[in-house]
Amino acid sequence: MASLTNSRLLKKGSVLLMVKLMASALALAFHYLLAKQLDVEQFGLLSLAMTVLLFSSAFAKQGLEQVSIRFIAKSNAAVGANWYCLIVSYAFISACIIALLVTLFAQPIAITAFSQQQLALLLPLVALLTVFQTCSAINSSALKAKQFTTRALFISGFITFVFACLLLINFPVDSAYQALLYFTYSALISSVISFVMLVSVFKKQQIKIFLPVKFKQDFFELIQVSKYIFVISLMALATGQLSILILSSYVSLGQLGSYSIALKLSLLISYPLIIINAITAPQYAKLHQRKYLSEFKQLAFNSTKILFVLGSLAVLVLFFSVDFILAYFGQGYVNAAIIVKILLVGQWFNLATGSVVSMLIMSGYEKVHQRNTVIITSINIFALFIFIPLYGLLAGAIITSFAMAIKNVTALYYVNKLIYQKVTPEVSC
Repeated sequence: MASLTNSRLLKKGSVLLMVKLMASALALAFHYLLAKQLDVEQFGLLSLAMTVLLFSSAFAKQGLEQVSIRFIAKSNAAVGANWYCLIVSYAFISACIIALLVTLFAQPIAITAFSQQQLALLLPLVALLTVFQTCSAINSSALKAKQFTTRALFISGFITFVFACLLLINFPVDSAYQALLYFTYSALISSVISFVMLVSVFKKQQIKIFLPVKFKQDFFELIQVSKYIFVISLMALATGQLSILILSSYVSLGQLGSYSIALKLSLLISYPLIIINAITAPQYAKLHQRKYLSEFKQLAFNSTKILFVLGSLAVLVLFFSVDFILAYFGQGYVNAAIIVKILLVGQWFNLATGSVVSMLIMSGYEKVHQRNTVIITSINIFALFIFIPLYGLLAGAIITSFAMAIKNVTALYYVNKLIYQKVTPEVSC
């Protein structure tokens, strides 16, 4: 079984990188248009709503994105289709339940949790978006598992931001509610297109989609694996985004908007990792299942070299250009430059250590990573609640960046211990 070399990774990744760069440019254009059309307070309110969406979607998906890649990738075509049907059905039901809860408890969530009465008006849209985003995410993962990575990236934000930007250009907004409504329309279109893409793939392969015969057995296997990955996904989200939710009770919506822009700019650096993961995750699942640990390690080294170089260059470019970028958003966002620079440290570790989290999950070591990430994130959350009331935005950025670095270095240690050190000449192909 041939592993992916540096040249093959670069060749395959270059097309995907172009798609992701276009998506990131559209996302940046979307937030730029919003920053120009909305005042800082309304932009901050929208940022808070979008962060709540990230958490509601995480609870709805329950780690099923990674599970679908792992289960579908290592199965034959027919079995993989059955796994998809089971996973997307379960995810849809889960998303509807979460959406209902968000709608019913909109007032308590807005007032009690975040001290932001205006947020209650946006939460029903967040509920709808939870369903749309969950379906799109599962469909994107299924496409990745079946090696249709380019299509998967198109429905992972690209289509949504295309329509959202077109709406903003033609029909400018003056409130966070209008902006979120546009995003909801766009997410619905993207969700429908994702189903059409996936059905066309199954149709071309002459595969019928139906619930598996061993429904009960497969469902319990799905739950058994997803519960660990759900915790991992939730902890990863908490590391990167929880600071926004905590800050909402201690800073103005304007400051929250600036912090949100800083966070989004720093996240641009993670795109090479997203692309490499999309290519390599199914490969890791197959290689580990077949005990090709030597090729597993070689693939990991090849991808990590690329990520280290790209990550280092990207961090340097953004570090020295961030002041100019923020100036285009408006004077209300210029002070966020120091926040971006702090967050870039954590993002550099995220790339420099490679796809270590993906390696552990695809190799069946989700329990190990879950234990580690729960411990690190718990300390992270405790620190956020202690220091944000005292030091505000700076505390949020420093703690978030530090937690990201520690989490990735820890994952790298366990990849080396559990996978790399088991490589012997006898098990290589």
